[in-house]
Amino acid sequence: MIKNTVTTYGSFAKWFHWLIALCFLAAYVIVYYKIWFLDKDDALFRPSLNIHAAVGFSVLLWACLRVWWRFFNVQPQMPPMPKWQQKSAHWMHWLLYFFMFAMPISGWFGFGGSIDYGIFQIPTFNETWLGQWILALFNTDWDTWEKKWDFFHKDISGAWVLWILIAVHAGAALYHHFVQKDDTLTRMLPKKINKAE
Repeated sequence: MIKNTVTTYGSFAKWFHWLIALCFLAAYVIVYYKIWFLDKDDALFRPSLNIHAAVGFSVLLWACLRVWWRFFNVQPQMPPMPKWQQKSAHWMHWLLYFFMFAMPISGWFGFGGSIDYGIFQIPTFNETWLGQWILALFNTDWDTWEKKWDFFHKDISGAWVLWILIAVHAGAALYHHFVQKDDTLTRMLPKKINKAE
């Protein structure tokens, strides 16, 4: 089943969900490996930073496709639950959608090098016509611009906010599965795992 139904998510929606989650996890593992185990003069330091940027920026593509797919599909109805849980789930999903775009964009805005995918490169924001236009529009220099976006990407969102949102999101799914015993979690799992449940 490719498309969503009123009761469950289709395979495309599931793939987008778990692919984005995997990209976020991989980006975190790579950047913390760099922070904890590599010095700036280590040969792997720069390549690990590029891999982090490439994996993280890929989230932007998957998020765009996920939003596009959402507009062409019915959204499964929520299982019976109190209104405050419905509202909380609604706002949580919109926050997660926001960070699916905010994290790769802010990372690119504050990244001082190009993102190398091997067969092509994404130039550093500073080298694009859009970057030059925005810097001129706000009458700011690259160092000031980069520091502000680095603060948002690394010190606020990456270090705290996104972790909290992911923990709450995962915790809520587990709560629904083990306490309320509804299908909130299982309908987003791959078909084989779902049947095993």
